[in-house]
Amino acid sequence: MQTHLAVNLLAKDAIGLVERVTRPIAQNKCIILDSRMVTLGDRFSASLLISGSWDRISKLEIALRQMAAQFEMSLLLTRTEPPPPMSAQLPYVIDIVGINDPDIPHVLAQFFAAQGVNIRDLSTMPYQAAGSSTGMLSLRLQIDLPADRRLALFKDAFYDLCDELNLDATLDPVR
Repeated sequence: MQTHLAVNLLAKDAIGLVERVTRPIAQNKCIILDSRMVTLGDRFSASLLISGSWDRISKLEIALRQMAAQFEMSLLLTRTEPPPPMSAQLPYVIDIVGINDPDIPHVLAQFFAAQGVNIRDLSTMPYQAAGSSTGMLSLRLQIDLPADRRLALFKDAFYDLCDELNLDATLDPVR
């Protein structure tokens, strides 16, 4: 039986942190099931879902705590279970571009929650438009659309919202 461990780590960014974080995982013969590692300002952030036998996960927890103490990292470890079976879901990916407005991520999250749609993954990236000083925002979401939802009605409502917010968007099934 495999045990799952959710790992969240925050540290001052430095070259070699990905190697430092993944080393004890490999040494303890655990598997990374899912991960997000990114630089946020001057910080390195990692979220990982690790799988392994209970004894290897226990050893990994000790190794990660020692690493965090040695390198002044914030660390949160949580044992977790596989997600419960969900009703039929259709995975979709959404790409959105528009003028950077701080309300956009919240308005989109509010829309999806009201529609009963789960946001599985959300990434944002602000940037300057080429040849101008206009602040732009690129968002990528992966959503789980309930299979019993009328797709045409959902798309109409989504694109109406994007028109209202002056956003360019695509909505495609995950292939």
